[in-house]
Amino acid sequence: MKRLRILLIPVLFIGLLMLNSCVSNINSNALFKIPKGSDFEYDSLPLKPLDDYRLGPGDRLSFVFGPNKGERIVFNQSGVTEIVEGNLMNAQNTRNRVDYLIRQDGTIELPLVGIIQAKNLTIIEFEDTLTNRLSRDFIDPFVQIRVTNQRVIVFPGRGLAQVVYLTNANTSLLEVLAMAGGILEEGRANSIRIMRRTDIGKREVYKVDLSTINGINVADMIVQGNDYIYVDYKPRIASSVFREVGPWLTLATTTATLIALILR
Repeated sequence: MKRLRILLIPVLFIGLLMLNSCVSNINSNALFKIPKGSDFEYDSLPLKPLDDYRLGPGDRLSFVFGPNKGERIVFNQSGVTEIVEGNLMNAQNTRNRVDYLIRQDGTIELPLVGIIQAKNLTIIEFEDTLTNRLSRDFIDPFVQIRVTNQRVIVFPGRGLAQVVYLTNANTSLLEVLAMAGGILEEGRANSIRIMRRTDIGKREVYKVDLSTINGINVADMIVQGNDYIYVDYKPRIASSVFREVGPWLTLATTTATLIALILR
């Protein structure tokens, strides 16, 4: 009997290891968890951005310019062939837009303009700055700037993430979720977190509930470039436990078999 107790010690030890492993690994891939006992509070949810998007390093811009209030641009977009100094100019050659990168120091180099500071300016402010600069050499310049790499990162549920590019400045939360494929089966529509960077570099965190019809207005909230959208999910406890216990269960079974053979 004493010998049996001694041989059972490894089995009990393996069982404890199994239990500890299961508890520590269930839902271990969840992001942005709020620690228990924390005094964390969500920020007030703005349905529209409190401020226009401000340019920063890493942004890519398309730059469209035309003198005489953009007269040539109108010709080009309409497909009309324009006569310039007696020569025919095909508009198709000017339709191909090039992206220009804002450098880490906040400057950008543009044709006809050169190097100019763009960091922390809204698109309208930057367009006004370029218009003033180009007015020195051109009559009634028309300038249009568009950010071509605005994007949000969406986590629609367990194990998946997508980068969604914003082609529309007024893209809603519901549109972004749709472009990411919707909320996954184990996702929690009543617990969606939006993390948005502020002017001072900090991220505000908003919580959204789309599980009932009352959330229809919140679904129309406008997202901003560089938002993180995270959908909480229900942990699959049974599958997680089985996945973690499997290797240990095999070891325990093997150990028990060996003990049974020794005691014969």
